[in-house]
Amino acid sequence: MWTLSYLCRWIVALAALSPSAVPAQPPEPARPPLSAQPAEVDIFHWWVSKGERASIDVLKRYIEQQGIIWHEASASGSGTARYTDVLRQRVDAGKLPTAAQMIGFAIHEWAQTGLLENLNEVARREEWDEVVPLGIQALSKYQGNWMAAPINAHSTNWLWVNKAALDRIGGQAPDTWPDLITLLDKAKAAGILPLAIGGDAWEQTLLFESVAVSTAGAEFYRKAFIELDAKTLEAPVTATIFRRMRILKTYVDPGFDTRRWDQATDLVRKGKALLQVQGSWVDGEFVHDHLKADRDFYCFRFPDTQGVYLFNSDQYVVFKQGPGSKLTKQRLESTLMNPDFQSALNLMTGAAPARVDVSKAPFDACGQQAINDMRSANMRRTLMGSVAMGNANPPLVKEGIYDVVHRHFLGQITDEQAAQQLHDVIARYRNKASQRLRSNVSQVGKTP
Repeated sequence: MWTLSYLCRWIVALAALSPSAVPAQPPEPARPPLSAQPAEVDIFHWWVSKGERASIDVLKRYIEQQGIIWHEASASGSGTARYTDVLRQRVDAGKLPTAAQMIGFAIHEWAQTGLLENLNEVARREEWDEVVPLGIQALSKYQGNWMAAPINAHSTNWLWVNKAALDRIGGQAPDTWPDLITLLDKAKAAGILPLAIGGDAWEQTLLFESVAVSTAGAEFYRKAFIELDAKTLEAPVTATIFRRMRILKTYVDPGFDTRRWDQATDLVRKGKALLQVQGSWVDGEFVHDHLKADRDFYCFRFPDTQGVYLFNSDQYVVFKQGPGSKLTKQRLESTLMNPDFQSALNLMTGAAPARVDVSKAPFDACGQQAINDMRSANMRRTLMGSVAMGNANPPLVKEGIYDVVHRHFLGQITDEQAAQQLHDVIARYRNKASQRLRSNVSQVGKTP
């Protein structure tokens, strides 16, 4: 017979075997909501020189002020060739950045891959169509959609002149081609290197594009290098352009072919060279070295290109699968086009902002002239993309022009041969483009 105490112990033991009596496992820690997770961006760029590093630091500061964690990687190279190769390797390896620096028709090539974010939402909200010059918009957009955010408008048809050297030879701003030759002759006679340049094809093409406008005019440049009309290059003036390039080569030192563009800039900074024909990023280098416009250096338009603004616009594309939420990416896009940011940035880069509504008051004399020239050229349709910087025509054409200009600069082909080969580069591209168009039209309506 069970006693009461035994019965009680049996009930307690039975209750211990019940599933409801098993101690609960500690709950998994709650995952923070998406909005509470750290916002971060990974930026890929090619700004590695002294002045360029100061510029990228401006973007970093503006991003970090919003509580966004900043990551970056960079790749330098000849022009942007090596940079583009490294970016492709990263993408192929699945290591896409949030955003990558890009210029010119490379934006269209990457847009065709389907990897890029469409920026229309932010662009409509902030009215980018109203403030970005049309020539730049043509590169920022692909099939009518904003695919890149432009952050500046560098100009390439500049002479950067050491003031002390200019004063020493009693020189002045050259207004015409003969004026320029006279100035270079004075420097040569005084034992000053007249023209500093580097050994890369893109630098020599940058010189070539200024000579082309100076020699043949803005309309020639537009038809030949933007509209890619090969017949324009059949004119005798094309050989004259190369003849002038050959003349300029006589004012270059033998060591140019192992020099980078920023090393050529340093020769001008130190007064070892009189001038350099280069983009407005030279202003950024000088500013970084505490030089001041009109006190230490001058910026003059390349003779007979006054009123023309050959531009290179640095831009950023955003990758769909890159790090960062949609909100974080849109904050980045908005920051890139923020007027205050573009002002602060381009005080470092030497470029004009990529907007026509940014105050020019904080800029030095060269910066203010660049802003005035950009606004004027935008209204006159003489704001045209730089061939050398890939803003005038597709990469295949650009590389072909590089090859012709570089071999001519090295003395490997004559003026007439260079003129003919330049024509052939454009003609071959147009023929291939026409063949592709005819092929695409013939396929319309056909069953796969």
